[in-house]
Order: sequence, then C-alpha cells, then structure tokens
Amino acid sequence: MSVDENAEKKVPQVTVLCVDDEKNILNSMKRLLRKQPCKLLTAESGADALELMKSNKVHLIISDMRMPNMTGAELLEQVAENSPDTYRILLTGFADMESTVAAVNKGKIHRYMQKPWDNDELIAAIEEGIEAVSLKAENKRLQQRVAEQNKQLKQSNLALEDKVLLRTKQIRAAMHRIENNNNATQRMLFNFIAINPKLDAGFAKNTGQLAGRIAEHLKLEKQQISDITLAGYLCEIGMLGLDPTLAELPFYKLNYDQQKLFFSQIQMAQSILSPAQHMHAITEIIMHQYEHANGSGYPNKLTEVQIPMGAKILAVARDYWRYATGKLSDETMDVEHIRVEMNKNRGTKYAGNVLDVLMNNPELTANTDLEKGYSPDQLKPGMILKNNLHTENHMLILPEGHIFSEASIEKLKAFEKNKQQSLSVVVVKKAKATEKPVSTKEE
Repeated sequence: MSVDENAEKKVPQVTVLCVDDEKNILNSMKRLLRKQPCKLLTAESGADALELMKSNKVHLIISDMRMPNMTGAELLEQVAENSPDTYRILLTGFADMESTVAAVNKGKIHRYMQKPWDNDELIAAIEEGIEAVSLKAENKRLQQRVAEQNKQLKQSNLALEDKVLLRTKQIRAAMHRIENNNNATQRMLFNFIAINPKLDAGFAKNTGQLAGRIAEHLKLEKQQISDITLAGYLCEIGMLGLDPTLAELPFYKLNYDQQKLFFSQIQMAQSILSPAQHMHAITEIIMHQYEHANGSGYPNKLTEVQIPMGAKILAVARDYWRYATGKLSDETMDVEHIRVEMNKNRGTKYAGNVLDVLMNNPELTANTDLEKGYSPDQLKPGMILKNNLHTENHMLILPEGHIFSEASIEKLKAFEKNKQQSLSVVVVKKAKATEKPVSTKEE
C-alpha cells in the first residue's frame, strides 16, 4: 500500500494491532506505520491483546512468536477462533521455525515474517493483509447487498404476481362484460327478425344451426363456428329494409327487378351491422353468401377459392332450408328431392367439399328438439346451455354457451310464469372449475 495522499483517500482506515513483550519492538512498529492509513493499537502480551480486541474491531494483527505465558501462535489461534476475519501475521526467529510451520499448517496464520524484518517487506505484508481484509469486507458487503436485493426482488415478484392476478381478474371481468354485451346485441338483432311477421324466424334458426354443424364437421376453429352459426341466424337481416312482399314470394316468382332488389339485402345487411365492429367477420359471411363457386354470383362474382369459407357453408345451409320451406320453389321439398336439386348445382353454386358434408351426414338436418331438456326448476348454477333458447315464436332468450347463474335461472322461472309457456332447456355439461356464472344485466 502506498503512503501518498491518494492512497489515503482510496483505502479506508483499518485498525492494526501489534503485540510484543518488548517495548522497543512496539516503538519500532509505531514509527514504521506512522504514515500508513491505519489506526495502530499495541499490546505487550497475548492476554492484553485479547482484551483490546473485545472493545476494538481489529482488521490486522502482528504478533511476536516468543512471548511469556502465551506464544504468538497460541494468541493467533484464539484470534482465528474469535475473529476469523482478522488478518494474522506472525513475527518469528529462525529458532521458532518448527512451531511456525505447524501454526501455518493449522491455518491459524496468514503470513509469517522473520526477525529482524526488512521494513519494506513488512510494509508490503501489511498492505497485502489490509487489501485482503478490504476485499473480504467488500465481498461480504456485496453478498449482503445481493441477498437484500434478492429479498427485495422476491418481494417485488410477489407484489407483481399479485398485480398480475388482480389485472387478470379485471381483464376477465371486462371480457365477460364485453361478451355479455355482444351476446345481448346478437339476441337483439335476431329478435328483430323474429318479431317481423314477414320473415321466418324458424327458417333463420334452422339455417344457423345447420351452418354451425357443417362448420363443426369441417373441423373449423371454435370462433369460426360461432361466427358462421350467427351469420346463419342473421342471414336475412337485410330483408328488414326491403319491400315485405320480397320475403313472401318464392324466389322463382320474382321478376328481374324484384330479384335485383332481393339481392340488395346484402348492402342493407352491411348497413345494419357496420356499427358493430366486433361482428365484422359475421358481416363478411352474410355479404358473400350469394357468391357462386363458378364466379357468377353476387355481389363481386368471386370464385370458389375467393369466397370466404363461412359464406360457402352458409349458402349450402341456407338453400337447404329454402328448398325445405318452399322459398325457392312453389312447394316444400323432402330430403331426397332437396339432395337432387342441390347436387345439380355442385361446383356452380355450391362448393363441392361443403355440399359433401351435407350429403354424407343426413343427421345434420335432424330435429334436435327431442333431446332431453330441463325445466327452469331443474337447472343449477354452472350448467351450460347447449343450444340457443327460443320462445315458441322463435324469439331468442339466451344464446348457446350461456353459463347459468342463480339470476338467469330465476329470470327463466319468471318468464314461464308470466308468459304461461313451458321451457325445455338442453344443457351440454357442467362448467369447468375456471368458469364461473356471471350475473349481469344482460342475462
């Protein structure tokens, strides 16, 4: 360690204890260390040294080997036990080498110097000791700091986890609100169709259900299936803005101008649905439901590869029920006649892969009303609605997938009582542990 002013600024003061039974040796040490950045303590015996160390933090100790009552090796052994961070230097004569080597081997001293010592060598040894003590102290400080930072980090992580959990709950609650609002919007739109005496809500219901089943057979994603099903329910929503007679006459009886007006329902549907940005995918399906696989359809003459999958599915489901209800011809058709008529338009009006699903799976058009249903009194919170629940005149009460809560069950009971109408509610499963019934104003 340098003895200049810069060194004094850089190196923190340490306490050095010199132990020797000869005063002249201690005085020599004082002179030698006068300019060193350290506090110097002296003791004339091992016992005095130990007593001093009880009230002073000693960073480095220098002890003579030969002293009465307690040798330097014995002293440093006790120092090592009581103050292991203290750097220990032993001064020894040649005759004491055997005991010195033993002390070194026992690990009780860090360094030994032979007497008489060379001042420069002793200063270097002290500098080395002070540096070792400083490094050890700094290392300990850093370890404590790391431990404290780790503790703070752990606490921060716990706090962050709590915030994330809270935020997740808030997001889920917001999503539930949005979903409920969206469901309410969809129910309202369908009910506009259901209350219009010129439109057939039963047709819309059957079209939506069939479109959804075809989409399921094609293994589309859950959201796509939901969008396609709803597009089927709303496929005639554009008719609300047109001449009611267009909905009453079979399509083949419409003249050229009337057919043009009939197809303009597409633009009308877009106008009705455009404010509902979350229903953009559904609007697209409805917009392209009259496109033809051969590119001769309306409004953009898209070819089969360009037509959205949902629109191709809706076209097949819609026309199946148009044939079945007499909307395309002057009479209703049975299943076999419908199959014949639709196969005539394979590859022209209808996409072959979609039509194949309908032709190869006759159960898709089977009446599902025979499924076992529960009365509102039998429902329990957590049950999930399998299909859309409608009134006798096809007004939509609750959407498919609704998770029943105490509130929604009570409202169904009140509906039965007030309307004098029995409800049969088909449930598909119990809610998962993570799904909780949400009571909202929209239920």
